[in-house]
Amino acid sequence: MSPAPETLLSVVKLDAQGLVPVIAQEIETGMVRMFAWANREALELTASTGFAHFWSRSRGALWKKGESSGHTLAVRELRVDCDGDVVLYRVEPDGPSCHTGATSCFFRAAGDGGLRADAPVLTDDGPPDPPAVIVSKVAAIIARRKRDRPAKSYVVTLLDAGFEKVNAKILEEARELCEALPEGDARHTAHEAADLLFHMLVGLEAAGVAVDAVFGELRRRFGTSGIDEKQSRAGGAGGSTSPRSSHGK
Repeated sequence: MSPAPETLLSVVKLDAQGLVPVIAQEIETGMVRMFAWANREALELTASTGFAHFWSRSRGALWKKGESSGHTLAVRELRVDCDGDVVLYRVEPDGPSCHTGATSCFFRAAGDGGLRADAPVLTDDGPPDPPAVIVSKVAAIIARRKRDRPAKSYVVTLLDAGFEKVNAKILEEARELCEALPEGDARHTAHEAADLLFHMLVGLEAAGVAVDAVFGELRRRFGTSGIDEKQSRAGGAGGSTSPRSSHGK
C-alpha cells in the first residue's frame, strides 16, 4: 500500500505533553495578536470551525478564543514552521485579543525603544502597524466615507464632483510635491507626499480599483528590470498592456 498523503496537521510535532505553541497573527497588519498552546483536538477544531481554539494548560481544558469576551479570532490560514513544532494562525480578529483589553498581548516594550534589559517598561496597545497597512487603512476610511456619506465629508465632496475634480486635485498635489522635493525640507516633503497619496487613494476609490490591486502589481514587479521590461513591450511604446516594472529602474 502506498503511504497516506501528507496533510498539514500530520506535519505538526506535538511535545511530550501533546501540545504545540501557536502564534496568532493578524492577517491584514501582520501584528502578532497572542500566543497560546494547542493540542491535536484544538487544531482540528480550529480547522473545522474556522475559529481559533487552544488548550489551557492551567485549566486542563479546550477553549475557543472569545467564548466569554466575544473577541473571536477567525482563522483564515494555518501555517506550520520548518521544524513542524510551531503553528501559525493567520486571523481576522473581532476586537482586542488580550484579556487586559489591549489589542495585542505584546503590549510591553523597552521604554527607550532599544534592547536594554534594564530599560523601563513602556506599555501601549501592541506593536505598531507597518507603513503599508496605514495606506490600506486610509483607503478603507475613504471607502467607508463613500458608503456612509457623513455630513461635511471632504471625501464625499470630491467623489460627488467626479473625476474632473479628483484628477485636478491629484495634479495639484503632484505639482506641490515636485516643488518640495528639491527644497531639502524633509517634513514639508513628507506632508506633500501624504497629500498626493491621499488624493490618489480617493481617485482609486472613484475608479473602483482596490488598493490591494496596486500592492499586488508592485509585488509582481519585484525581480524584473525596468529597462528589460520596457524593451520587451510590444512596439516599445507605452500603449502595451504588458506589466511595467519600476523596481529595477
